[in-house]
Amino acid sequence: MVQRIIDPGNATAAVDQISISVLPTKTREFGFVPDLAKCMPGDLVLFRDAAPSRASQLIARAQSGAGFASEHSAWTHAAIFLYEDFVVEAVPRHGVRTRTLYSDIPQRILRGRRKSGLADTDRYQIALRALRMLGTRYATISAFKMGLRMAKGLWDANGSFESQSSIICSKVYFDAYADITRAFLRNCPVGDAVLPAHLSATPDLEDVEVGWLQLT
Repeated sequence: MVQRIIDPGNATAAVDQISISVLPTKTREFGFVPDLAKCMPGDLVLFRDAAPSRASQLIARAQSGAGFASEHSAWTHAAIFLYEDFVVEAVPRHGVRTRTLYSDIPQRILRGRRKSGLADTDRYQIALRALRMLGTRYATISAFKMGLRMAKGLWDANGSFESQSSIICSKVYFDAYADITRAFLRNCPVGDAVLPAHLSATPDLEDVEVGWLQLT
């Protein structure tokens, strides 16, 4: 599988220009943003750090310990694209929230994925279904325990996710997708923890080609 990534290291090959009035300072100084007009509501967005933090290294190592190849275990976070530059995601402390993707530039490498053939109404409903999760708490303790088991090579998909009243980032997308389409993504566990690596590896999603725009 050839991954189509949105890498700040390739931003100098911008395909067009754009003017945006409000941007994070680091993004403005960088001078480029992804062409998010290529994204659609309900798209999956995967993330990894351009310079991996300690936390990202631990997540990648845990996913590798669970048996994922490096091209999949490297993706450590997931969100759902909403509109313009906004996504909905689940993060520690804040739980499920919305924010701008521009805040990730240039610190993170991104990758957009989508299910081909979905009707536009289904795409919007996936995004809206994710928004219904706003405020749901993040399963910090369960995720930590699961990470330890994966890193030690002891992870078993059956029974590893303990909390039904909380959620982790990749499960936001998986649950919204399953609820609207009444279908499950291949190679993703049902009723248990779906990891960013699962969403990277599933053949049911296709990568989205997103270029770079230079700020004017």
